Amino acid sequence: MTDRSSAATDQPEFTAKSPAPAGLISRSLGWTLSVGPGLVYILSILGSGDIVANATAGASYGYSLIWALGLTLIFRFVWVNTSAKYVLVSGETLLAGYRRIRLGSWRIGEWVVWTILIALIPQRHVVNAYLIVMCGSSAHLLMPLPTEWSASIWALFFTLIGFAMMFWGGYPTIEAFCKVLITVMGASMVMAALLSRPDPAAMLQGMLIPSVPQSEGLYSAVLIIIALIGTEAGSMANLHYPYFILEKGWNNVSYLQRQRFDLALGVICMFLMGAMLQVAAAASIHPLGIQMEGADDLVRIFSETQGVLGLVVFGLGLWGASFSSLVSSNTAGALIMTDLCRSLIPALRIPREVREKQNAKHDPIYRWAIAFWSFSPLYIIFIGVRPVWLVLIVSSMVAFLIPLLALPLLVITNNRELVGEYKNGWLTNTVIVMLVVVAVYFGFWNIGEMWGLW
Repeated sequence: MTDRSSAATDQPEFTAKSPAPAGLISRSLGWTLSVGPGLVYILSILGSGDIVANATAGASYGYSLIWALGLTLIFRFVWVNTSAKYVLVSGETLLAGYRRIRLGSWRIGEWVVWTILIALIPQRHVVNAYLIVMCGSSAHLLMPLPTEWSASIWALFFTLIGFAMMFWGGYPTIEAFCKVLITVMGASMVMAALLSRPDPAAMLQGMLIPSVPQSEGLYSAVLIIIALIGTEAGSMANLHYPYFILEKGWNNVSYLQRQRFDLALGVICMFLMGAMLQVAAAASIHPLGIQMEGADDLVRIFSETQGVLGLVVFGLGLWGASFSSLVSSNTAGALIMTDLCRSLIPALRIPREVREKQNAKHDPIYRWAIAFWSFSPLYIIFIGVRPVWLVLIVSSMVAFLIPLLALPLLVITNNRELVGEYKNGWLTNTVIVMLVVVAVYFGFWNIGEMWGLW
């Protein structure tokens, strides 16, 4: 699974024995220059829905819910960091660890992994259909072509570009692209926030002092906060990061501190982008009392309040979130698919020692997965149908997979035979259990809403 060519040039230059403070400064500089998996992971989970959600929070509640975004990302950091810790300490993939779980003579871990494999294929297909449409729509907003097929042409164009990056470039190309994109997106969000002339005192209060706004009713505000934790902090995308660090060449416990720094930096970047969106919406839209319903409203309102710059900033934000999620999520999905097929299916099985010496992007399973997920959803741009109902159903079903991801993670990361002194503390266990409870609740709640049961 690991690209040994990149691993050879990315060995740890600094150790815990480096002299302080000079050693600490040198080590931090080395970590900063080598970051990557955390940024790729953040862009794999940052979709256009996150852009709309943060802007809506700012438009509806002003600066009051910035702290909730930070809380959500802390929860996500705990889960993903725990997964990465297992990979670095044990020297095996996370799903290989899941397969170890037994209940007496019952190999409970086997059916957990099979469930993930079966769910992964339709889940990526449906999400990709949505992302392809959003890539085309956002590009059309920025650079409309003189034809009614403008959005479809852009969607097809970026699908082909993304396919080439994933198929021939693999993880190294995706990482290089994500580093550039997150810089551009971050700068544009900061610019939008500054141009909206925010209230610094209110901004700091909303960021540092948790409060539940009353403007729309106490229950609705609480519902938004819990929903953020349940839907944003826990998802199948939490499987992505452990595979990204292996592709980076980080494959043993000596990389543990660097990995934590990398993930923390990625989470901070996501918080800053989301917070700047809330700030821009709070300063420019909230005073107007305008309610937004979707991405098109977001771009229209910001273009009206901030002119051409507003259109460019948020059109670019929607495109960047959609395209980066498309290429990074599919890369992660193909890596997971390759690992599962090569370890689970007898006819395709290859020893782990052999796979570690190979470049993952050359594996036929990786290439077939990239091709299938890139091209199978393209019908969506020609038929003009938006499968919102299908996205809702798949999202709700995936919510029930969260316990299947989180509970086995708790088992293997609390097993001293597997992780030794790196066993979870009580705080980590508490956070993950809370996520499971919230995810199950909202899974039932979403299904009830769809079918009109509640």
